[in-house]
Amino acid sequence: MGVVLMLLASACFATMAAMIKAIGPSIPMSQLIFLRCLLSLPILFIVLVVGARPLLVRAKGVLVVRSILGMAAMWGYYYSLTHMPLAECVFIGKTQPLLLALLAPFVLGEKTPRIAWLAIMCGLAGVAIIMKPAMAWPAAAWFALGAAAAAAGAQLLVRRLNRTDHPLVIVFNFLLVTCLVSSVRAVPGFVPLATGQWLLIACVAVFATLGQTLMTYAYRLDKAPVIAAASYSSVILSVVYGYFFWGEVPHPLAWIGGALIIFGGMMLVMSRIRREKSGGN
Repeated sequence: MGVVLMLLASACFATMAAMIKAIGPSIPMSQLIFLRCLLSLPILFIVLVVGARPLLVRAKGVLVVRSILGMAAMWGYYYSLTHMPLAECVFIGKTQPLLLALLAPFVLGEKTPRIAWLAIMCGLAGVAIIMKPAMAWPAAAWFALGAAAAAAGAQLLVRRLNRTDHPLVIVFNFLLVTCLVSSVRAVPGFVPLATGQWLLIACVAVFATLGQTLMTYAYRLDKAPVIAAASYSSVILSVVYGYFFWGEVPHPLAWIGGALIIFGGMMLVMSRIRREKSGGN
């Protein structure tokens, strides 16, 4: 059941990314992030109240740093989605678990097995290959990679927060902080939106929140490595969206690089499964 939920979550995230791309750069980034968070907050608020969960995390200092990294990741990802082909952006975004494995020994003191280092090198080689055709949109490609790195750092801090708080409480607090920070620029210079733009942003908020909720429960119902493997299904849907809505066909080098990134990610998954079977942590 956990795998099914992760497949649905991945579909939600891919659909959210496509809708952000459809919105395009016509809306200021701060306003897009502000509205995405603002419209998601009532949904999560109701979920937390119904579940009788607290509204604030305990480790507030860690939350602040996590929010800074999360906002950087969101801003970079949204920018790259609106300035480069969808599939290439998602390919680069899938380096997050590889970067997570790269940073974990330094941030959490976790030991990284040799196969994980091989997976990391494989994934980074994939990024380098993708970045070659990406020189047609260099800034967006670098923002996508920076967003993946920031997201990896944020995820490390989420793992710390998970020791004391429920994942949905963490997400609610992150969205609340991001909404308040982005409102500083978004509210004074608010750009009036057409009905279609409001609908797209509302759908972004719904699909993002639904995807986050489904992913949270997926990780609670099945083993993390299995769920992580299922998350790569979002790449397929992103390629389909890019082709049918924008006529985007990934560059041959992007396919090769993307395959290396996914292969590296799957190596991490298989390494984790073997460690769990052998009784490791």
